[in-house]
Amino acid sequence: MISGSFSKVNSDDEQDIVPSSDCLNCPIVEEPRIHLASYSKRYTDVARLLRLKFIAQVCPKLRVEALELAINHVKSTYNVKMYEELHKIHSMEVERSVKSSKAISSSNTSIDTMPTCSTSQPNRAPCKALPYDSYWVEDNTMEATLLLQELDAELNFKKSNSGSTYVRRILEEIGDYHVKSGNLHLAIKYYARARPYCTSSDHVINMFRNLIRVSIYMANWWHVLSYIDEAKHYAAGFQNLAQSVPAQLSCAAGLANIGLKIYKTAAHCFLLTPFDHYDYHDIVAQQDVAYYGGLCGLATLDTEMLQLGCLESETFKPFIAISHRIWDLIANFISGDLDNCVKQLQEIESHVRLDVYMAPHVDALYGKIKARMRDRKSSITERI
Repeated sequence: MISGSFSKVNSDDEQDIVPSSDCLNCPIVEEPRIHLASYSKRYTDVARLLRLKFIAQVCPKLRVEALELAINHVKSTYNVKMYEELHKIHSMEVERSVKSSKAISSSNTSIDTMPTCSTSQPNRAPCKALPYDSYWVEDNTMEATLLLQELDAELNFKKSNSGSTYVRRILEEIGDYHVKSGNLHLAIKYYARARPYCTSSDHVINMFRNLIRVSIYMANWWHVLSYIDEAKHYAAGFQNLAQSVPAQLSCAAGLANIGLKIYKTAAHCFLLTPFDHYDYHDIVAQQDVAYYGGLCGLATLDTEMLQLGCLESETFKPFIAISHRIWDLIANFISGDLDNCVKQLQEIESHVRLDVYMAPHVDALYGKIKARMRDRKSSITERI
């Protein structure tokens, strides 16, 4: 598995998403600085589950809250297996928290407190294990089974009695079904099968976008870049797509290059991501693009390129305009105010360590940025 955030395991019938080795080695975040409920609403579908599961993994103070939000969200899918996994972990964590609180209370009788869960909301009521929703499990399993049978039957009928457009649409719906079920490998297969049935350039580009999206969920970074190259090559044959498609795929290319630790290329990809036509909101929020591009840029690009590509770029400037910390960080680095740069890096560290795509690379990027700061400080001293 290529380095990244999450990877795929098990058979085709039991696909799921679990932390990869990179994220298992990520350090614990003791003092989070995010409002988790608001943060999670930036993302949808599998992307939200990936991020919440990761935060539960690396942040004890947000663990119970992250698991609760993930459980509530997974019930909008067909992924019964993930629901059961999350519910089990949540119950164990609540039990551990209650036992820990009771032990503290008994060892210090002067403090009369009720056992509470670690969370980002200090005034939250005493935590309780969420009841296991057996009705949802049974009903959801039956609904998912019937839906798949219906889609399979419709696919067979359309292949025999209808045109390519109908077949393509059913294949995409089956792919969507497998994404909602957590069977990402099967989703890839069905999305790819739609290629012969695409009757327009928009259909082909949409197929590639589906493949890229699910490959990002699976952290198959080489596959992401391969599909991007294929999409660009195809779009080059159409005047209306030749300019727009490469730019629209820049964010996905940036993510893949971060996952592969090619930080300079990642920086250029994010700097080329169009703000006005940005459509990766479900996976990467606009604020994230600022952090990803800004930190990769600080680690690898020269001062002139940072000025032109970040602060003065009509493409990237709107992203960092909504992320003032990154704007100030880059501006201070360019101006030589390195003491403030160090302070600002410390202030955003807990935030980026909670980001599932950035967390495995924080140490490497921070090391590169601090080394550049030392070099820049030395050059400034010599000129003085």
